Amino acid sequence: MTESKEGKTPRKQISADERREMLVAAAFRVMKRDGIAAASTRAISAEAGMPHGAFHYCFRSKKELYAALLASDIELDLDEAWPDIRPETSAEENIRTLLYTFWSQIESDPDGQRVLFDLGGLALRDPELHDLPQWEQQAALEKASGYVRKFAKEAGLEYMREETRLAELVLDTLNGVAWSWLSHRDNERARATLDQFAGLFATLTRVARE
Repeated sequence: MTESKEGKTPRKQISADERREMLVAAAFRVMKRDGIAAASTRAISAEAGMPHGAFHYCFRSKKELYAALLASDIELDLDEAWPDIRPETSAEENIRTLLYTFWSQIESDPDGQRVLFDLGGLALRDPELHDLPQWEQQAALEKASGYVRKFAKEAGLEYMREETRLAELVLDTLNGVAWSWLSHRDNERARATLDQFAGLFATLTRVARE
């Protein structure tokens, strides 16, 4: 904490990482409200309540910002689901629990999901950004693969297919369901699709041999 010139009001020092997080959150708000095209560095800085120079202090370019935004799609976590994953519960029910935990986070922020899809499309069209979707996909696959391994351990299962291929299947399914859901916004329909996928995925598992 430092004091102002008058020596009265203490002012908290904000770390570079905190500034980056604030700018990423501000960029999301601007993009959700006004669209990606409206998210200039000045608009983002103003939304975050920071001087324009703060943006260039935290991000060398908008590409770095877009990478941070796309990375947020990877940060959805399943921590609250793990206590409910048990070997005595059916594989299908355990898978459904995990999928619903993930899906609830998508349902809670549809505009955020739309922005992420829009960013991915923009990156595919922009030569300066074309490597970002591949990077994001690989990072998401690595995280999903970790979840697939942990799920098998917690549920007392083993897989009849290679784990990375199963992780790809999960990612592709969830992305497809999310894309469809953004058009119809029917939560029951989306969850019914996830139910069917849970049943299909369960057929690729078996009880782990001791």
